[in-house]
Amino acid sequence: MFPRLGRLPRRVVLTCVYVYCLLLIYRISDSKEYERKRLDSVKRSLRERAQLIKAECIAHPPPLTKSQKNAQVAAAVDARLSAHYTKTHLKLALNDILYLPRNNISWCIVPKVASTSWSKSLLELAGYTENDLLYRDKPLQTILRDTYRPVKIDNINKTLGNSVKFLFVRHPFQRLVSAYRNKLEDSYKEEDGQYFYNNYGRNMVAKFRVNEKKENQKALSSQNAQDDKDSDPTEAEFRREPTFVEYVDYLINTDVTSYDEHWKPIWLQCHVCDFDYDYIIKYENFEEEIGLFINILKGNGQLPSTFALQWENRGGTSANVTRQYLKQISDRKLWRLYEKYRHDFGYFGYTMEDYLNL
Repeated sequence: MFPRLGRLPRRVVLTCVYVYCLLLIYRISDSKEYERKRLDSVKRSLRERAQLIKAECIAHPPPLTKSQKNAQVAAAVDARLSAHYTKTHLKLALNDILYLPRNNISWCIVPKVASTSWSKSLLELAGYTENDLLYRDKPLQTILRDTYRPVKIDNINKTLGNSVKFLFVRHPFQRLVSAYRNKLEDSYKEEDGQYFYNNYGRNMVAKFRVNEKKENQKALSSQNAQDDKDSDPTEAEFRREPTFVEYVDYLINTDVTSYDEHWKPIWLQCHVCDFDYDYIIKYENFEEEIGLFINILKGNGQLPSTFALQWENRGGTSANVTRQYLKQISDRKLWRLYEKYRHDFGYFGYTMEDYLNL
């Protein structure tokens, strides 16, 4: 048996409770201070990426669009005509930026970069239920675009100009491999697989599938023989869908302005040199950064405290998976592919380091 302890003096008990409460308050305060500093650090990081884009756009401006070129030519002849072309350019540039007037935020849609998860959350914010989205009769982003209309040019300064503008980015190679796996590799796998086969896959096969005659002709050139060491006629012969090599051939032989939004360079999809984005969230750190970014918007009163994002990383296209696909192409094609996405690499701080010497 343990000896019974005498009753402690009331003053000692109160002192212990007081000290405990002080320690608890200090711990809570310390935890809040840590979270505040962490939030400020991420906020700075996201903003610094936006500043990097501004600097890179000045140092390495992207090619002008057709409308921009026309505006420059027309400026020397007719100011009104020039303004018309400028307006045409802005209209196209705004096509993928959604403005939420009640929240005063603007998001540029970039497919294959958490766009499905964020789209669902925004639609739930607009009043859609989980069942509404589960049993929908339209593609998710069609419903999203019908719900949140793109910014109108006449209101651009009052809406987009004053809103918090953000986008999600991803390593260009991971994104284009993810697009191939999800949209082109198996046309029966996804609900929109047939659409992508009819509009893109079929043409890729028709134009870039290597038949025996072409293979023999290319073998006459050592350079082309090196270029096509990555081709597998046996595999391609029985495939309905384009192989990854054929997909890459299509990308490097097609102007980026003709790309589908799922593999279009992000700088062009969101026209990052035309608009001053406030926050850039990277897919590679998405789980951490998106949570803190949402807290920033909640703190600003731009999202309700109940807002939550259910992130669905369905594709599973990691760096390792990406390397396995890129191994199928030659170094020469790899660098030609890099040239197509060169501005995405530079503007968003990505490198080729993990994808060389495969």
